[in-house]
Amino acid sequence: MLGRKGLILGAGVIVFLGLAALTDVIMSRNEAPAEPGKAQALDQGWSKELREKFYFTSQGSQLMPYAMLRALEQPLSDKPFLDPAHVAEMGFLPADGPSALNPDGLPIGFVKDPRPATGALGPMVGLTCAACHTADIEAKNGALIRIDGGASQGDYQLLMARLSKALDITLADPAKFQRFAARLVAMDPKTVRPALEALATEIRRLEAASWTPVPYGRGRLDAFGHILNAVAATAINEPANYRIPDAPVSYPFLWTTPWQRYVQWNGVAGNPLGRNLGEVLGVFGHADFANGNLAAASSTALGENLVALEAWVSGLKPPPWPEKVLGKVDAAKAKRGAELFKANCAGCHGGPDYRLTPAAETEGGRQWLAVSMVDVNTVKTDPKMAMNFITRYAKPGPFNLPPTAPRLPDGQVLAGSLLLAAVSTITENDLRARGITGDARKAAYGWRFAPGSNTPQSGWLLPPSYKAGPLAGVWATGPFLHNGSVPTIYDLLSPEEERPAVFYVGSKRFDAEKLGFVSSYDSIPEAERPRLSRFDTSLPGNSNRGHAFPTGAKLPPEDRTAIIEYLKVLEGPDVRH
Repeated sequence: MLGRKGLILGAGVIVFLGLAALTDVIMSRNEAPAEPGKAQALDQGWSKELREKFYFTSQGSQLMPYAMLRALEQPLSDKPFLDPAHVAEMGFLPADGPSALNPDGLPIGFVKDPRPATGALGPMVGLTCAACHTADIEAKNGALIRIDGGASQGDYQLLMARLSKALDITLADPAKFQRFAARLVAMDPKTVRPALEALATEIRRLEAASWTPVPYGRGRLDAFGHILNAVAATAINEPANYRIPDAPVSYPFLWTTPWQRYVQWNGVAGNPLGRNLGEVLGVFGHADFANGNLAAASSTALGENLVALEAWVSGLKPPPWPEKVLGKVDAAKAKRGAELFKANCAGCHGGPDYRLTPAAETEGGRQWLAVSMVDVNTVKTDPKMAMNFITRYAKPGPFNLPPTAPRLPDGQVLAGSLLLAAVSTITENDLRARGITGDARKAAYGWRFAPGSNTPQSGWLLPPSYKAGPLAGVWATGPFLHNGSVPTIYDLLSPEEERPAVFYVGSKRFDAEKLGFVSSYDSIPEAERPRLSRFDTSLPGNSNRGHAFPTGAKLPPEDRTAIIEYLKVLEGPDVRH
């Protein structure tokens, strides 16, 4: 195991690494040099080929016709919408260039649907997991470091606003329209304008549906708000079920998630297949409930690819601290930090002796990382995301939920229950259509079954809680808390009243002392400031309060820095399988 702290889940064996070996861990990590001008990939267990697969394998998201996105110009320029500089302005990562899986050099996480086109417009383009779960950080010397599975700084609302504006201006500006149409060589020129008008109408709808009184800013999205709207309002044609998606959360990091009992911030999905299908529906996937004939319900999600993506992520390791570019770790301070972490943090977050779920809970004695779900009344962080989900009701449309399901007097059911029914219907129909039954079916669900049961295990619901997951690699994932309201680990370990009330998100410049991105406006170069988003913690959904541990005490600054030093080298679980 090369000295890694962790566990072998298949065998349930826990292996420990003593504190005295911290120095060996720090010194043993390999750091391959990056090509000039490109981000350095850390050793996270992926080959270059597997990384490319994660970036550019479609999950069934369909935003717009691929040819039209490639032909589109920026709103106020004749440069391509997909110009790398423009992509970076919106917080997404340009690709290093064309590759076998990405021959047109699309941004990371943007991909052409692989299915044959059904019309003159050709195949669609959509997003993959990588668009929101891949990040770059910048060292003091300007070197870029790639964090696979990390939290993107992508600004979803800005993407939709610019896309909508670009389409509208293309319709209004004759010269712009002519350039656009000329690039669509495979289309009949007479059909271009009607097709563009229809697309602009749909993108305007999506932009309007993403409006919130408090903008998300960089690196946040109300994923459940969008998923519930896509299913409960759009797919079943119940406009009254629409709600403003106003509880954005940070994009969570992905390493170790396939091995965790609960994954999302509120833990509501009980199995990976349903979790990932719901995610596709929230980012331009489409569900069709066949006018109430649920036996024929389907979606654009690619179930086989979702299973493959989950398998790839299961081998993703936490990013090791790159000493050559971010600085050496103080081994003595890290050793003291390990003791403080064990006393103050491990009770909820686990590690290094990671806890497992009981073998009796899951078929075949399979065990998962026992993730703590902490009641919002205990952690006291912003409750909006958790409460939005459990208090939202919706008209059930074609779904007949069990009589025991909670209902309002007018027949509305919990929107979360409706979502579970919809996702379960689509997944089961897809598996059946592909002839996947028995153990193959259970494997597709990640083996999340109680012994003797054919129904996948449930996720977390009550009391409303937030996940306290493993923290290996957390150093690379700021801002912190579920809503991204605290810029650095040092600030999070500080008393609530000392945390910044206002800060700025969007810089990739890394603060290796406090662990997080540089977030003070005056500390960010003037050229970078236009792409920043201002984070005001006084606004609804943005509270930076809570997570004030240890309860009733304050960590002195030297203890905070010791824990920070330890978090740079905290080992994740070994999840060989």
